[in-house]
Amino acid sequence: MHELTILQAIYLSLERVARQYGARRVVSFKLEIGEMANVVPELLEDAFKVLKAAEPLLKDARMEYEIVPLTLMCLECGYTGPWRDRTVACPECGSAIVRVIDGEDILLRDVELDVPEDHEEDKG
Repeated sequence: MHELTILQAIYLSLERVARQYGARRVVSFKLEIGEMANVVPELLEDAFKVLKAAEPLLKDARMEYEIVPLTLMCLECGYTGPWRDRTVACPECGSAIVRVIDGEDILLRDVELDVPEDHEEDKG
């Protein structure tokens, strides 16, 4: 299950941010998951339960995610938009010369931390 590996990498980012701000715990975070990132949402949720049990920083954290559709740009006709028919060709002109604009990445967004009021952000 590569979803656990993905979340372990996300955890390292969360841990770094938490340490930077002196946070006691992660309250919540959101992931933007590209449609073509090969992530199964149910497996991601199961992996998050496993990680929460193992990492005190995430004990009561909430994870939200949004699936980002694949967006293409045709280098022939200029079409930019959703991948409609699940072929490699541009849905407007049929050209195979397309570039993926969005929908392949996994991005960490909207991290909410429990930070003590007296903590000063690291200056370096």
